[in-house]
Order: sequence, then C-alpha cells, then structure tokens
Amino acid sequence: MVDGESRLESVRDRVETGTSPRRIDRSSENRVKRWLLFDGDRERVATALLGTVFVVLLVMGGIWPIEYQELLGETTVVQTVFNTLLSGTILLVSIVVSIAAVGIFQELTSLGNQSERVETIIEFQGEIETSDIVDVSPARPGQFTAVVPRSIKRRADDLQRLDAAATRDEREGRAYREEVDRLRTDIQANTEEVLTTLSRVPAGSTDELLTGLNYDSSWQLYQARRILTKYGEDLTDDERAEIENITDTLRKLMASREYFKTLYYKLELSDLSTTLLTVSLPIIVFITYVLLAIDSGFFPDVSFFGYTPLTVFISLAYTIALAPYAVLTAYVLRAATVTKRTPEEGPFVLDGDRETAYDDRSDP
Repeated sequence: MVDGESRLESVRDRVETGTSPRRIDRSSENRVKRWLLFDGDRERVATALLGTVFVVLLVMGGIWPIEYQELLGETTVVQTVFNTLLSGTILLVSIVVSIAAVGIFQELTSLGNQSERVETIIEFQGEIETSDIVDVSPARPGQFTAVVPRSIKRRADDLQRLDAAATRDEREGRAYREEVDRLRTDIQANTEEVLTTLSRVPAGSTDELLTGLNYDSSWQLYQARRILTKYGEDLTDDERAEIENITDTLRKLMASREYFKTLYYKLELSDLSTTLLTVSLPIIVFITYVLLAIDSGFFPDVSFFGYTPLTVFISLAYTIALAPYAVLTAYVLRAATVTKRTPEEGPFVLDGDRETAYDDRSDP
C-alpha cells in the first residue's frame, strides 16, 4: 500500500448531504487513529507499535532507574519472561498456520464444485449485463463496484423525472416527492463516495475490494420498498418498474459487496500468515540468543544518563521479541475495523442514526 493522504477516507468519512439521514460523521476522526486502524501498511503499523513499546520501556527505565535496573538484574525473572515469549511465539505461529491451512483446505474441492463456483460468478455477471446495468461486466472488483451504484443513481434520477411528469394530489404528491428526494440524495452521495474512493485506489490492489463496503444499501433498500408499499396504488407503471429495478440492483450490490469482502479477508489471512512466518523464525533464533547472553553476564556495569547497557539491551530485546504479536495486532485491528464499519446484512439497518418508519411508532 502507498502511505500519504488517506486513499480510503471516503469509505469511513460520510458526507452529510441535504436532509437525508447519514451515518456517523467520521470526518473529525483522528488521522493517526485512521492510519493505525485502517489506512496504514500493516508492516509499518507493526513497526510503529514496536517503536512505541521500546520508547515506553526506556522512559520507564529513566523514571525509575534504580528499581528498573534491579528488576533486570534478576536473571531468573528475565529468563522466565523470554522463555514465555519464546513458547508463545511458537504457539502463535502454530495457531495462525493452522487457520491458514483450514482456509487452504476449503479451497481443495472437486472439479465439479470448482466449476459450479465459477459458473455461479459468471451467471451473476450475466444478470448484471441483462439488467441493463452495463454491457459487459467489468473484470476488476473496483470497477464492478462502481458501475452498479452508477446504475442505481441513473434509475433514481429517472424516478425523480417520472414524478415531475406525474399528476398527483398536492399533499400526497409532496410527501411522495420528499421520500423520493431523500432516497435519490442518499444514492447520489453514496455513489460519489464510491467513485472518489476508486479514484484513489491503485488498480489491482486489495483495496479495490473495499471501495463499496460502506455503501449504505440497507437503508436505501428499505426506503425503496417503503415507497413502493406506501404509495403503490398512486404510482404509474413506469414509476413502479423503476423502483423495482432499484431494489433489484441494490440486492446485486449487496451480494457482490459481501463476496468482495470475503475475498479481502482471504487475502488478509494470506498476508498475515506469510508475514508472521517470515518474522517468527528470526525472532525464535534471536530469543534463544538473548537467553544465552543474559546468562553470560558480559554486560559492563556502567551508566549513561541513568541507562546501562543491560537496560537498553533488555528493552530492545523485549521489543523485538514482541514482533509476532505486533504483526498479529496490526492485521486483526484492520480486519476488525472493516467488520465493525460494515455490519449490515441484507435489508436490516443497524445504524442507529438511520431513520425508519417504526422509530417514531408511525405506520410503515
């Protein structure tokens, strides 16, 4: 990944538009927090965590130099700590590799199952093409995610134009127009967000899989179904068909989004396993060396600004020994953030800031 300006800022920072109810505005979220939880390259995040640990240990050694030095002078205690870290690292690697092996095992299926999986994806792309969304379904996930919201926006614009041409009772027409405007405004804001996100993401990167994760399809589906139910008798055939097209396209967007999120988790698990294995073997060797070095007692008894060679060495060694845990923390933080910020499943709205008919005990 490339650091710098957040490439996926619009995935998290919702833009308030018109009177449409929006998700929690995260535009004021701390940039360091965003980088730590989402934007930052995972290896660099792990390095930053380790650097923080090292600084904290040195600060502790400067604040309580005598107590800290006496603690590190207890060879048995220090050896016990590093022995625990060594055992934990081996166990951690075993667990992660086992999880990765389970993921690989799930991919080892018969030719028939593989063929069925491929045919399902091709059929889904065919449905996108036959629904007048796009002539040929894009091959890249980000481009695929972009064309579907574009189609939803186009249909919402058409629905608004049909309303302008329809003849309705003034009071009923005003209420219907407000509902349609709320839906169209929300669709427009979400579509612009997806397109902005896609423009910041390098082609072929795993971030393409995340471009549409925060698209609020759940509320839009609810709103479209509500309009169809509440005003169904007063709608023209063209308006009814347009709303049904919107709901059908939103369902396709939901399905593709969940599929892309699954692919993202698979790639993240693969990256985690590779990085953890790469880091852990040198760490295991290093911890073994540390145990031998501590027991040898070759550190000179000198002090520089309250720090001794033993203090700095143990602090650095402890920090390096935590590298596998820092890697695991960095990857799990982002995976958990993706899950937390995209919790909607199908038509159910989990966002408390989103208005639904039953929130005020009114009729749907």
